[in-house]
Amino acid sequence: MSYAGAVWLAVQEDLYRAESSTLPPPPVSRSSSACRGTERLSHESPSRLDLFDDHFLSQCFHFTRQCLTFIVDCVKARMKKDVFRPSSDAASVEAMTLATLYFYAHGFLPKKITDALGLEHANASDAVNTVSKVLEDMRSDFITFPATYDDRMGVAQGFKRLSGIPDVVGLLGFLHVNVTPSPAEESLFLTTRGDHSVMVQIISDVDGNLLSVQQCCPGGTHEQVVWESSDICQEFNRLQHGQTWVLGGKGLCKAKHVLSPVESARTNAARRFNTAHSLVWKSTQHILGSLKTRFQCLHSLGTVLVDNLEPVARIITACCVLHNISKKFSVPLPSKLVLEQLHPHPEIRKKEQKTFCEIEEATEDMIEMCFGNSGDQEEQEDIEATEKRHQQNSDNSHKISRKS
Repeated sequence: MSYAGAVWLAVQEDLYRAESSTLPPPPVSRSSSACRGTERLSHESPSRLDLFDDHFLSQCFHFTRQCLTFIVDCVKARMKKDVFRPSSDAASVEAMTLATLYFYAHGFLPKKITDALGLEHANASDAVNTVSKVLEDMRSDFITFPATYDDRMGVAQGFKRLSGIPDVVGLLGFLHVNVTPSPAEESLFLTTRGDHSVMVQIISDVDGNLLSVQQCCPGGTHEQVVWESSDICQEFNRLQHGQTWVLGGKGLCKAKHVLSPVESARTNAARRFNTAHSLVWKSTQHILGSLKTRFQCLHSLGTVLVDNLEPVARIITACCVLHNISKKFSVPLPSKLVLEQLHPHPEIRKKEQKTFCEIEEATEDMIEMCFGNSGDQEEQEDIEATEKRHQQNSDNSHKISRKS
C-alpha cells in the first residue's frame, strides 16, 4: 500500500497548486516551499479541527488530529480534481468529511454534530454519500496488493516468521456487516449464524494492513464462490502473483491458490501444518474486530436490496481505506478490541470431503518439505534431549545415594 507520508505531501502540493492559480503571489517572506507540505495554507479559512481538543476529536471521530488533517486534505484534493463533481469550498468539504467520519465511527449522525460542524442536517445523508464515494475512489492509493516479486517476498517473510509456512502473500477473510433485506430476499442474506448480512472479501498482511477489498455479496453466498469469482483470484489463476498462496479458512478447502486446513490430517506433517495455520488464522478475528471497533457503522448498515449493494459496499470500502490510513499513522483503537466471532462454515457433504492425499501436488510437497521430516527430526531431538535429562537426573540420584 502507499505510504501516508508521501501521499500527504502530494496532496498538499495538489492543494497548493489549485489554490495558487486563483490567488495573488504570497509575500516573499512566506514563500518557502518547505512550509507548503507540512502547514495548512494561510489563505484557507480556519479549520474546524482547531475548535476541538485532541480528546474530543478522538472520541468523536476515532482518529488523531494529524490523521484527521491528512484525511480531510486527501478528500479536498480529490474533489478538486473531479471536474464532474459540484464545486464546494474548503470549509464545506471539511464539514462534510468530518460528518461522514462521525457516522462511520458511531453508526449514526446527530443534529448536534452537524450543527457544530456548520452543516445543514438535511444534507447530512448526501454528505456521507459524497465523501464515501471520494474515499472509495482512493482505494487504489491505499489498498494495494504486492505487485512485484520483492514486495511479495516481503509480505511472505512476515507469514514465514510467524508460522513457518512459506510463500503466503495474504490472509483471506470475509467481513460480514448486518443488514435488513426485504422479506422476499431474506434467504439470500441469511448467514450460518442465523442473521442477515452482506459480506466483503478482504486480504490482509500479517500486520493487519488490507491488501485487497472486493466482492460485496449477500451474506448467504458460499465463500469459495465469492473467492473464485473475484478479480484477485483470476490474477492468481494467471500466475500474475507467481507461485504464492493466500491463507484461508475451512470454507475454502477446495479453492485454488488457497491454503486451508487439511481435512482428516493423517500425518505428522499435516497436523503440524494445521497447527501453524491455526496460529495465523486467529489474527483474522483481530483484523475484523479492529475494523468494527473503530467503525461502529460496520455493525449494521440498514436496508439493502440484492440488486443495489453499491451504497453499502461504498461505505465498507471507505472504512477499509481509512483503516489502512489509521495503521500508517499508528492511531490506537478508540476502545478495547472486541474480537470478531467468525461465521461457522456450512457442513461439507461426505462425498465432497477432501482428504489430505487429494490436495494438489504443489501444496502437498510444501507441507511435507516444511512440516515433514524436519519436524520428525526435531521431535526425535526433543525425545533424545528428554531422555538425556532423565539419565543425568538418575545418575545424580545414584551419586547422592552412594554419598549417603
